[in-house]
Amino acid sequence: MKWMVRTFPLVGFSMGLLLSIGYILLNDYTQMSPLALSFYIWVMPIILTGGLHLDGYMDASDAFFSYRDKEKRLTILKDPRIGAFGVLSLLVMLSSRFVFIYETVLYTESAVITIVLIWIPFFSRMVMGASLILIPPAQKSGMGFSFSKYMTKCELLFLPGYFLMGGICSFFLSGFYLYLSFGVVTTGFFLFVYVKSIKWFGGMTGDTVGASVEGMEWMLWMTLWLLPLSDMV
Repeated sequence: MKWMVRTFPLVGFSMGLLLSIGYILLNDYTQMSPLALSFYIWVMPIILTGGLHLDGYMDASDAFFSYRDKEKRLTILKDPRIGAFGVLSLLVMLSSRFVFIYETVLYTESAVITIVLIWIPFFSRMVMGASLILIPPAQKSGMGFSFSKYMTKCELLFLPGYFLMGGICSFFLSGFYLYLSFGVVTTGFFLFVYVKSIKWFGGMTGDTVGASVEGMEWMLWMTLWLLPLSDMV
């Protein structure tokens, strides 16, 4: 369990590298339109994860938008059924993320997109690892608890190491300022997740961790979509 959490960012990096290689091949050696390329970028993370994190996102949305107390929200998280709020939240999140991806593909250099496809799953898995290490579990059962009970603060030391190595790579290759921007957004987003997980659910669960992964990726795509306004991309 410890080594799984320690290597989450490496898993994200590997997924991003696979996405990036696929994008390069499709962009350079086929006649795919920007719309088709955007669909590839949008759908492949869902296929690679089997929709696992989206399931957590829907459950967490149903629980949050119930506006009940913490105990009732935890009960809703355990319910295998999906409610209207979960479906609506999923539609809004995925459709807006597709818009961010599509307009990024249209107006951003392909070299930048290649880098971004690596960093986005990398940072989202950093948040997943930090959530399991730092946020106390909301209940004494479930996937989140099964990971967190083995975690110590030693696992936290791996995350700055990964961030530093990624920063060195981006400095010597390209995209250093974009990498730093993503780092700042990721830090702010994790602080939000930390505070709200405790406030809304009494801690983290497997569903809230999955929701944080999807929310982090949504946030980073929106950041990339907004950055041309400040001439950073």
